Amino acid sequence: MNDFGYVIKQDKVKFIYSGSATKEVRIFGNFMGWSEDDPEWKMHYNMESDNWELEVLISKIKDGITGDFYEFTFIVDGDWIDADKNAPNLNFCPGYGYRYLLNI
Repeated sequence: MNDFGYVIKQDKVKFIYSGSATKEVRIFGNFMGWSEDDPEWKMHYNMESDNWELEVLISKIKDGITGDFYEFTFIVDGDWIDADKNAPNLNFCPGYGYRYLLNI
């Protein structure tokens, strides 16, 4: 897991969450309307890497918002998780906490 919360692979973004979760992990960002329950943004556990992962086309992310500011965090078992405060792609939202920025 890198400090970004994601990796770019050609025309896709692979979101990666390496913390513990018992039920589920979801992506939560401005590019998907901050919808907590959207099933398309539910991550899948990868036993080989021991991470939660989700690959999404970059075009899907860019279609969800105008401009070029894309931020997200993870919802883990129903709780919003702040981004790693050491991440190089960090944004602080007063009242909401730390979010990852996508550089796409």
